[in-house]
Amino acid sequence: MYFWYILKKFSKNFLVISFALSFFYILIDLVAKYSKLPASSNLKVLYIYYTFLHSFFLFFSLSIVFSLLYTLFEMVKKNELVSFYSLGFSKLKLFYPFFIFSILIYAFVIGSEFSSLSYAQEKANSILEHKNYSNTLFLKWKNRVVYFEKINPIIKKAENIKIFYLKNNKVYKVLIAKEAFFKNSEWIAKDARIEKILDDRILDYTTSLKFLKDFKPKILTNLNAKKVANISLKDAFLALSLLGGVSKNILISVILYKIFLPLTMIAYLTILFFKSPLHMRISNVSFFMIKSLLITILIWGVYLLIYKFTRQGVLSAYVLLIPFIVLSLNAIYIIYKER
Repeated sequence: MYFWYILKKFSKNFLVISFALSFFYILIDLVAKYSKLPASSNLKVLYIYYTFLHSFFLFFSLSIVFSLLYTLFEMVKKNELVSFYSLGFSKLKLFYPFFIFSILIYAFVIGSEFSSLSYAQEKANSILEHKNYSNTLFLKWKNRVVYFEKINPIIKKAENIKIFYLKNNKVYKVLIAKEAFFKNSEWIAKDARIEKILDDRILDYTTSLKFLKDFKPKILTNLNAKKVANISLKDAFLALSLLGGVSKNILISVILYKIFLPLTMIAYLTILFFKSPLHMRISNVSFFMIKSLLITILIWGVYLLIYKFTRQGVLSAYVLLIPFIVLSLNAIYIIYKER
């Protein structure tokens, strides 16, 4: 029973604080960018929705720690924490609901990095810029008509490809591929289907081939570090294996930032819980809460600063592991002493 009681209290506080932070972020964002928003009400709602998703992913690690602090404050104020200890509950046992919920939220966010939700900010920006986020490409190049349903400039990947080869303004061959990658000035598809049209007959066969040599759309060249920073974990791992012209240090820093910032905050959450006061009469709870809030924001801000330096190549990407290692070792030591 104690587990679900604490879990319910902690999860409710997390939802309220997450919504409050996201609402505050959206409010500031709308004030700054209201003049750029399209006239369509539907697009405005979509923009707010995508901005909300982006802000949730941005602040969820802060929300976890803030929720812990508020939950502890409530439990100390109402003498619930000291009551649990007097009934024989250990600190480690009371910590389980907080830790499990934090890990579940972390798993949800990491899982979202392998879905379209990870590009919420890109979709919001595309609404501001009055562009179609799908990056569909349809144009005539030399004696071919090229259609890419979707092109990802960061990993130089095209999906659902159809290329119509023309001769005397008539189609004599069609190449169809599910996906292809741009490498060494040409597109490479592992599995492509070619349909040849001869005397009103269609000859169909499948092969692995290279095609469209030197065809490099402008979208592939309009790439900067800011766009790379918004890449999803799924595409970052893929780009790292392909090294499609994108700086390796930037990709590693993006991967480490998205994986280890939340884990760093969870490690700090562990330290806070085991260092929290038991009763208002024997401890200055207000001072502990204010100090913990300031240190939380400081750790989060310093981590973002380090991430910015690694993205610009000033520092090695692996510097991002240092805060996680330091706080994790500290948390493990505290748990070991508690056991």
